[in-house]
Amino acid sequence: MIEVGVSGCDNLRAAELVRVLINHPDVELKWVTCSGEACTRLDSIVPGIIGECDLMVNPDGQLDDVDIVFMCGRREELPRQLHMLNLNEDVRVVDLSGSHNLDHGADKPWTYGMGEMQRRILVHDARLVTVPGNAAMASLLALMPMARNLLLNSPITLHVAMGATAFPEEGDKNADGFDTAQWIKEQQQEITLALSQCQTSFNQPIDLTITPLAERRTLAVAARFNCGIDEESIRQLYEQYYSDHNFVFLVDHPIVAADVENTNKCLIRLDKDERKGLLTVHAVMDLLLKGGAGTAVHAMNLLFGLHERAGLALKATGC
Repeated sequence: MIEVGVSGCDNLRAAELVRVLINHPDVELKWVTCSGEACTRLDSIVPGIIGECDLMVNPDGQLDDVDIVFMCGRREELPRQLHMLNLNEDVRVVDLSGSHNLDHGADKPWTYGMGEMQRRILVHDARLVTVPGNAAMASLLALMPMARNLLLNSPITLHVAMGATAFPEEGDKNADGFDTAQWIKEQQQEITLALSQCQTSFNQPIDLTITPLAERRTLAVAARFNCGIDEESIRQLYEQYYSDHNFVFLVDHPIVAADVENTNKCLIRLDKDERKGLLTVHAVMDLLLKGGAGTAVHAMNLLFGLHERAGLALKATGC
């Protein structure tokens, strides 16, 4: 069994992570910390787990040694939390705060935790993993097959719509303390960096907009750019790229929230305007799972040599 700790269980992504971990067949959740009082029952702060977990948060005394720790707190708290935990050098760390999403790549200690992009590295070489930003994750899944085939050679327009729980109101700040403009700028930088690693010749501008969506758990992206290849050839590229991945699937019908909510899936639909030469790639996924906690668990599975779907074979809403 993989022994797991969760630090900073004070937000939606951490609560979703806990719900997945306590039902993971290869995981034993050893401890959870949060800003609340010591020895509070975990099921009193994480909805939906009554009867499934008797764990207390902030247990008295020293935290038990574990194999992996998920860091879920605000990013400015990460250095202090890591210092307080004083982890052994062989403990894996998965950071969900986004602290290191612009600090990955060659000669960097943090590995970008996107299995569809970095699977080999996650399996063989990683100890410190940073989980992609949710808007960046959806956008990259929509664009990755094109980048890997050196086909992103025109400006890209990205429209991202996501559940309002993750979207800061005008003048307000999100869970990591960023206002809307800062947040969008960082997501845009993250997307550009990741695409540049997939297609070293990539130098195109990205116009990113992010807006709130009525569906609370849904994250949807429409990526539009010029493409001179016919739609059937593009479809073959996408099917080939994702054929050996477990969570990304191409569909021919409009994607609705019930297709992906409560799962770790990302569904992709292609829409080619042959007359104008414009390709629009639609990608839809669950904001809290594939957009955060599910991707973190996916990375853990790869780190420990488990099947990618372990603990993540989840049931969609379906209606």
